[in-house]
Amino acid sequence: MPPVAPGQRAEKCSKPFFTHNHSSEPLWGIEARNAAIANHVFTVGINRVGTEVFPNEFTSGNGQPAHKDFGHFFGSSYIAAPDGSRTPALSRVREGVLIAELDLNLCRQCKDAWGFRMTNRLDVYAETLAKVAHPDYRPDIRREL
Repeated sequence: MPPVAPGQRAEKCSKPFFTHNHSSEPLWGIEARNAAIANHVFTVGINRVGTEVFPNEFTSGNGQPAHKDFGHFFGSSYIAAPDGSRTPALSRVREGVLIAELDLNLCRQCKDAWGFRMTNRLDVYAETLAKVAHPDYRPDIRREL
């Protein structure tokens, strides 16, 4: 997909989520949906199937012994719409291709109906980010007695 030029808006985006094993699988069904809703675009949750094995061992920083694979990838790719609806997922064990017809007008309809952008406060966000990104920043921590 070509990059979006200044002044234009994206209507769909695809992100290969790095999702495998049991730890992230419970979130898989909502990961791309959340991105679609928050950004008023169609998103495609892409996940492969099977286990990829590498020639050299590596560690994952989790204290476990070195290994040669990332674990099992559970497929289940799907397309999410800006209104939170989604397609049924592809297989967990077989490769597949998902073809869907997308109504790109839904992006604008959701953006207009939900008004997320109308109520955001970019100036406040920028000011707060600049403050906490400063090397001398000290959070204001208050404790109840």
